[in-house]
Amino acid sequence: MKSDTENCAHSRGLQVVSGSEFRCQDCEQRLDVGGLERWVWAAEKARDEAYSVVEGDEFSEIVIDQRQREVYRRRRMMYELRNVPRMVAARPEMILVSYDFTEDAYECRIFYKEPRPAWELERVNVKAAFNTILELRSHPDPNVRLASGKIEEFHVLRRRLVKQDALPPSRRVFYQNEL
Repeated sequence: MKSDTENCAHSRGLQVVSGSEFRCQDCEQRLDVGGLERWVWAAEKARDEAYSVVEGDEFSEIVIDQRQREVYRRRRMMYELRNVPRMVAARPEMILVSYDFTEDAYECRIFYKEPRPAWELERVNVKAAFNTILELRSHPDPNVRLASGKIEEFHVLRRRLVKQDALPPSRRVFYQNEL
C-alpha cells in the first residue's frame, strides 16, 4: 500500500527549498530533480495506460483528457521550478572557531563581506566530539558544511597537541584563502 505522500498530487504546488530540492506544500514530501522528473513520468505513464483502456467510449475520452491535463500541469510545474533562479550562497570572508573549556564545545562564527541572506547562519555551536561535528556535514546550508570541516580540522589539531602535552590554542581563524 502506498503512503499518502506517494499518492499526493501536489495540487498546491512545490516550493524550492534549497539548491535543487523541492517541497510539497500539502504533504511536505521533498523531491530532487530526479524525483520531480519521475513524478511527471508517472503522469505520462498513467495517460498512456488510459489510451489502451476502451477506445471510442465517452468515459475513456474523459479519462484521457483528465490525464492529459494532469501531464500538462505537472510539466508546467516542472519547467517553472527548473527556471527559478537559484540563490547564490554568500561566501564567507572568515571563519572563527573558538573552544569553550567550560562546555567542552566549539563556537564557530562565520563572517561575510557582502550582505548575508537572512536564512544563512552566522554562528554555529557544536560539542567537541567527532560524531556531533560530523553531523554538521549533512546540514542544508553549504557554509555550515564548510565550517564543519574547519571545526573538524581545529578539533584534530587540538587533540594532537593535547597528546603531545603541548598547550592547544583556544581559537583559530580561517581566512577566505583557506576556505
